[in-house]
Amino acid sequence: MLRTPVALGGGALLLAVVAATPVKAEELPMHKAGYWEMKTAMGPISIVGHMCVDAASEKKAGYMVGEKNKKRCSKFSVQKTANGYIVDEVCSLVPGEAGSAKHIEITGNFDSAYTMKETAGTTEAKWLGACPAGWTPGETEVAGTKVNTLDDKE
Repeated sequence: MLRTPVALGGGALLLAVVAATPVKAEELPMHKAGYWEMKTAMGPISIVGHMCVDAASEKKAGYMVGEKNKKRCSKFSVQKTANGYIVDEVCSLVPGEAGSAKHIEITGNFDSAYTMKETAGTTEAKWLGACPAGWTPGETEVAGTKVNTLDDKE
């Protein structure tokens, strides 16, 4: 996943429905339901991934702020800015292990397109529309490998 899962975003892909509900300053909005393309550039390396998301899959899978991600982070703070969000986190790929600190700047919106910048690289995410036939919410694909993030028993 690209999370910056990323999941694209810092290495672990991320996603869901953005309704017209207010967002607390300490929370990121969820992705608009549907099919997202995530392009991550880390120096000379570029990775393209896709994800199919809805509110339930994003909340459970933890693409950016879901239940799984919160278990992996000893710190996760969000600050709303005029152009987007600032995220400061200390997260680990494995719950309970020491994590690494990240400062992420997000501009744009979770309805159509946004950019996430951090020390490791930049991720550009774009909403492409409804999920294609054969895709279900919670599925992600990176470098030709498709997985369902909801299958993880964590």
